[in-house]
Amino acid sequence: MPPHRPEKPASPSLRARPGPDAAVWRRRRWVIVVALVVLVHVLAVVGFLRMPGPLIPLDVSNTPTLEAVLLPPPKPPAPPRPRPAPQPRPKPAAPVPAPQPEPEPPAPPLATSPQGPVEMATGPGGTGTAPAAPAAPAPAPSGGPQGGVGGVVYSAPPPATYHYASFVNGVQNPDGLIRWEHDGRRYRLAVETRVLWFRFAFQSSGAMSEQGLLPERYEEHRRNKAESSRFDTAAGTATLRNGAQSPFPPGSQDRFSVFLQLVGLVRGNPQRYVTPGVTETFQVADTRDVEPMQVQYVGEEDFDTGNGVVRAKHFVRLPRRANDRRRVELWLAQSLGWMPVRLRQTEPDGTQIELVYRGNGGQ
Repeated sequence: MPPHRPEKPASPSLRARPGPDAAVWRRRRWVIVVALVVLVHVLAVVGFLRMPGPLIPLDVSNTPTLEAVLLPPPKPPAPPRPRPAPQPRPKPAAPVPAPQPEPEPPAPPLATSPQGPVEMATGPGGTGTAPAAPAAPAPAPSGGPQGGVGGVVYSAPPPATYHYASFVNGVQNPDGLIRWEHDGRRYRLAVETRVLWFRFAFQSSGAMSEQGLLPERYEEHRRNKAESSRFDTAAGTATLRNGAQSPFPPGSQDRFSVFLQLVGLVRGNPQRYVTPGVTETFQVADTRDVEPMQVQYVGEEDFDTGNGVVRAKHFVRLPRRANDRRRVELWLAQSLGWMPVRLRQTEPDGTQIELVYRGNGGQ
């Protein structure tokens, strides 16, 4: 056998150290290593955080809010003012001519018949193509022709009381009356009617002349209200309900005397009203104003009164103005001495008030 060699002495670094045993030392060594590794990572993290980064704060909750203020757009510069044009020097004023008299307004147009224009004769109280002659009161015999002007005769009907059946939209109401009284010098005309349970009364009174009626007072009684107008034929003025005065030229009539004026014209000149289209023009007053009124003959008609058929001449009041929707119609019968056999008024709302002759009660 080979001789036993002595073992080499252990390295001083590998020799056992005095103190705890080797197992405890190994555990401590690993703890120190782990601690060193952790320390190195902590240092690396701290260094990373201190490096410059983006300008966005980590905590946006504490970031101050930036307010934006919108400024109005700048005003455009004002346009330069135009320089005023040089004013021409005023020319010397020309001599003012003397004022010329204004021409008289034309007469209202007259309706024509289907056969062409109808020559209008001048009748008392109305105007045709020539002006009516001035009215002058003069005594006249009772009834019959009362004289004439320019070949036109006015003939007053005899005094009488006329009874008329009254209808409103075809429904019969209490009878109406027309009381006509005169002595050849003065007259009184009274019209009474009832519409439903309301009483209406109208009265005209005045003088008579060879040219017809010269009203002096007109009265209206509607329900419980009364109004009146006065007329001065000599002064040519009308005093209305409110005290105002209006011109009242010769031949003017009031609202109801105009119909008896027309009756007298037809009685005295029946041959004048043959061709449809003949028109009479009157100045007519009520309690409010004085205005022209045209009454046109439109032809003859047969009308059944309930007591027989009557032949009558049909007259229509023409519209007084553009928006006048009230229509007034009158039928004069020769068999009644040319007194009305029928009267009808149509209101703007369509209501029709009609009087139909029933009988003559005498004076």
